[in-house]
Amino acid sequence: MKLLSEFTKQAPNQVFISIVLGAIAGACYSGLIPLVMLGIQPSSNTMKSMIPEVTKFLSFEVSQFEIAAVYALACIIVLVLRSISEIILMRVSNSVGKKLRWSFYKSISAASMSEVERIGSAKLIASINIDIPNVITGGRLLPSVFVNLITIIGVLSFVYFLNVHVFKLVIYAICIGAIMYQIPLWFASRIFTELRESQDLLQESIRGLIYGAKELKLDINKRNFYHRKLLLKHENKILGKSNRGAIILSSANCFGELISFFVIGLLGFVFINYHSISLQELMTVIMVLLFITGPFALLLNSMPTLSLASISYRKFASLISSMKIEDCKEEIIDNLDWQSITYKNVEYSYPSVEEEQGFKVGPINLKMSKGEVIFMIGANGSGKSTFSKLLTLHYIPTKGEIHFGNNIVDSESVVSHRLGISAIYTDYYLFDTLLHELDEESLSLIAYYIEKLGLDKKVKFEGGKFSTIDLSDGQRKRLALIVSFIEDKSFYLFDEWAADQDPTFKKVFYNEILDGLRKRGKLVVVISHDEQYFSVADRLIVMENGQLKENDFSYELNIQKPKFKIHEL
Repeated sequence: MKLLSEFTKQAPNQVFISIVLGAIAGACYSGLIPLVMLGIQPSSNTMKSMIPEVTKFLSFEVSQFEIAAVYALACIIVLVLRSISEIILMRVSNSVGKKLRWSFYKSISAASMSEVERIGSAKLIASINIDIPNVITGGRLLPSVFVNLITIIGVLSFVYFLNVHVFKLVIYAICIGAIMYQIPLWFASRIFTELRESQDLLQESIRGLIYGAKELKLDINKRNFYHRKLLLKHENKILGKSNRGAIILSSANCFGELISFFVIGLLGFVFINYHSISLQELMTVIMVLLFITGPFALLLNSMPTLSLASISYRKFASLISSMKIEDCKEEIIDNLDWQSITYKNVEYSYPSVEEEQGFKVGPINLKMSKGEVIFMIGANGSGKSTFSKLLTLHYIPTKGEIHFGNNIVDSESVVSHRLGISAIYTDYYLFDTLLHELDEESLSLIAYYIEKLGLDKKVKFEGGKFSTIDLSDGQRKRLALIVSFIEDKSFYLFDEWAADQDPTFKKVFYNEILDGLRKRGKLVVVISHDEQYFSVADRLIVMENGQLKENDFSYELNIQKPKFKIHEL
């Protein structure tokens, strides 16, 4: 029902029209057998003359022409209305799929960074690639379900007209069969729910296989262990659950298809011994029951797909509802100029896991100003990454205050303050398209930087995008640096940017690029362990166990003459 409500919310009028057309098609479909029976029964006139009423039509001799014409018209109506019904709901299902995906995209974008990290990319991608297609597939079956349901109701009404006792027998058989069918379907539904959870685990393992390829390549024993204990383990679980679910559903479907034949057997071998029924009525009922076998089997066979769609919809809805959305205003606030950023007793605590206390950074008190280049160092696990995400406002402090100039960062202003920040993290993502409008000056600067950073032999910028991003790690970071320059932000953070660069570009970065940003009045924070370049910094801050220690020092900067000019934007 929730699945149907999602479709009705998307396009209530179209869904209503689709259901009505499907109902009419089902009613006409259920009337085909009565029309055939009426046509083959001799009328009073033919009984007298024993000569069938024949009419010439397109050189063909047609008995009972009026009834035949109604029969042909009913077939055409079924064909046209059923096709229109399915086409309408197919279009609606595609729109629902787009709506679900779009709401998912917006939820991911609106969620806090910590929330996206908590859920993990594997679950998010699996929901888009598995759950939404299942929902769409289930939605497309709805017209067929309605047509077959109305057909069954119409045919049963005809059986009631023929013989009330036979009608009762059929109803009893359908009710018993439906109950017996629901039992294996319930078990299959539970298996498919577990299967969906296993698919999430497999997606996570596949992610590890791809992103951990370098580590696995070094040690064949480690690789084999990963294949056997993780990938193959999840694959075997999925295979086992898929097979069990398929066996149960296949058995249930076969049983459902035979219900009509069970009724026919009871009617022909048992029922006639207790109730009087003419041979003509018996043959008519048997023909009707054979006719109903197809729609009834199709209806039952649709149930597993609808059940799977319902499971996927619940999974998708649960993921969306569990995703905590940042409570922040997206409207941009103007005139938020600042010369310094102040952190007052800022803390960030990760959630506790069972009895284990979550890692905490802070309290931190720090002031940084435009025109400064600040280096941050610290051992692994010291809190550098967490603190850097506080600096760039990816994380919102659990305690304390951040001030950009005289303006406090809060839910009203955090989005606006983020606009002035550019960051290149170690796990950065390089878009092949620049995500803003470009003027002629920006285009010339991009071409200039591509050449000066040694990328002109491999990369061109045309039509608002780079010709390729299939580059080495160092080259990709240089390309990311170009994008950062073009955006011309006020605050730059570079997380181990120079780690993948050769000595030439490392020297350019520390001695020329950072100094150029300083002269342009930018605030720059660099996470680095290149001690030979610490003299470039105005200040050095050290992270230890989530605490900040600052070493104020001044060096006479011995910066070489730049090889190329950092352009003013």
